[in-house]
Amino acid sequence: MATSVTSTMTRPLDKHTLRHSHDLPLPKGPEVLDIRSSQESLLHNLDSKILEGLNQPQGSKSFPSLLLWGEKGQVFYDDVLEAPEYYPYRVEDELLQQRVDDIARTVASTGTDMLIELGAGNMTKTAQFLSAIDNYISSPLVYYALDVDQALLERSIVALKRRVTFRHIEVRALFGTYDDGANWLASPEIAAYRRTLMFLGSSIGNDEQDAAVRFLSSFTQAPETGVPQNVAGFLLAVDGCQDAAKIEAAYDVPGGYSRRWVKQALEYARELLGEGIDRAEVDRIFDDNNWKFEGRWLPERQRYQTYLTTTCSLTATIRGQTITMEEGERLPIISSGKWTRETVDGVSLKAGLSIEKSWKNPEFDYNIYWLQPSLKRVDSGIVIIDELEAEGHDQVHHRNE
Repeated sequence: MATSVTSTMTRPLDKHTLRHSHDLPLPKGPEVLDIRSSQESLLHNLDSKILEGLNQPQGSKSFPSLLLWGEKGQVFYDDVLEAPEYYPYRVEDELLQQRVDDIARTVASTGTDMLIELGAGNMTKTAQFLSAIDNYISSPLVYYALDVDQALLERSIVALKRRVTFRHIEVRALFGTYDDGANWLASPEIAAYRRTLMFLGSSIGNDEQDAAVRFLSSFTQAPETGVPQNVAGFLLAVDGCQDAAKIEAAYDVPGGYSRRWVKQALEYARELLGEGIDRAEVDRIFDDNNWKFEGRWLPERQRYQTYLTTTCSLTATIRGQTITMEEGERLPIISSGKWTRETVDGVSLKAGLSIEKSWKNPEFDYNIYWLQPSLKRVDSGIVIIDELEAEGHDQVHHRNE
């Protein structure tokens, strides 16, 4: 990933990346394209990541959030999604349905060649959106669903094609990580195509702001060279709710669904580490009775943090590593950011993007932002004038504040 927005300013801007590319043939390839830089699954080293997190100094220990997404975790998470108190999924779905035509018209107006959905999952919100775009375009467009679960991608594409038939849109998938996706988009055979990116679910807020800047920058600039990419726009869903009562109800829903989902991570850890002679040690460390669910809204950090907290002192030796924890140690496992518009604006500008339009649910301050490459980039509080502006290019950005 690119480390700094200013690093791109030392290179001349390739004006060819700014043009539409409908004169180019659309990229060909299999329905599900494997773009992984490594053939290992993200889950391949999860057992080692667990031990690495537990072996940190007191106050720095953590659990990898991937423990929440095992097979049983997915089932428990579905229960969380169905709870009326868990507003993010419901509110985003309602917002998309209510504003789908305007959002689709905005995307279609850019003349984009490719639409890439990051972390597409089961594509439950995709069919209606693609159908709306299909109504506003007359040129071919390729939709790519990017995800790390190949089986889920294959099932979701089949289901999507059964639900709807498109006139102008071809549906494909990319099997790989976000880093793999950024590298693939920057590859010479793909770089010329004009692309729109879509990242729903408010997942961008799960990272700290500096990490989010690096994430966005990896798609607006080539990860290896920092060369600006041919980005038509970026649809970004962000939860901006700052109401502590609503947030706490959403992330510790009545009925214990959130707690069951988080605590099943202990069972998954036992499965991953419990083979061989260390089984008794593993069972003792990850016994459900030795841990409790805790969650806190941290307004100063604009995020809700979920923890697993020890209920007693714990010591065990697993794979030759001695793990010691005091009673009451709080280990973070997942967080959810709630970013104000000011925060989104600051993060976007540091990644070379600006908010051009937004659609909002006012009750929960849940927003879908339309970002586009900015003429002014901000790094460390300094406004940097892009070469485009210096050369007098008359690109106009229409803001909907």
